[in-house]
Amino acid sequence: MIYLNEENRQRETLAKDGAVALPTIAGWQTEPCPNILPPVFGGYLYCPNSDLVLAHWRRDVSLSRLLTAARETRLDLLLVEPAWIGLGADYRISAILCRAGETHVFRGLRLWAADLDGPNWLVPDPGDRDLDPRCFDLSLKRLTPDEQPPFGDDETRDLGLLVGGIRWKAMAGGHLV
Repeated sequence: MIYLNEENRQRETLAKDGAVALPTIAGWQTEPCPNILPPVFGGYLYCPNSDLVLAHWRRDVSLSRLLTAARETRLDLLLVEPAWIGLGADYRISAILCRAGETHVFRGLRLWAADLDGPNWLVPDPGDRDLDPRCFDLSLKRLTPDEQPPFGDDETRDLGLLVGGIRWKAMAGGHLV
């Protein structure tokens, strides 16, 4: 049995707020996950145009259960988690992509935005050198790993991560003007 404490509840609420805000930032249409999908997807959002499930961190749902469900349905999945206290970014994403019968996991992704109106990308956190260096353009119909980042230098990267983080936090908190 899994016991939820107040910290777990707060973390789940933050993650859910982030997962609800991300489709608005990316320009995706979403709906609640249909009942025909595995029960583990209950309470998450589904993007029918992209075959994508937007999940948020929940203490009672393990990554292995999400991997199994993604494999069974052949749907891509973005798992939104709030960053641990003390880190510079507000959210981290793990992307689970199902391609050609294989499941690929890309963790530690952050939102990068060229400006407040986009374009928006998911890029690996530069503070974690062990991450896969691939990036994801959120304007594409299906998430596709790209080895070419949307920025040319570290200053542009850092500015885009700052803008993306501020935009996401404001959207999740309902304070974007």
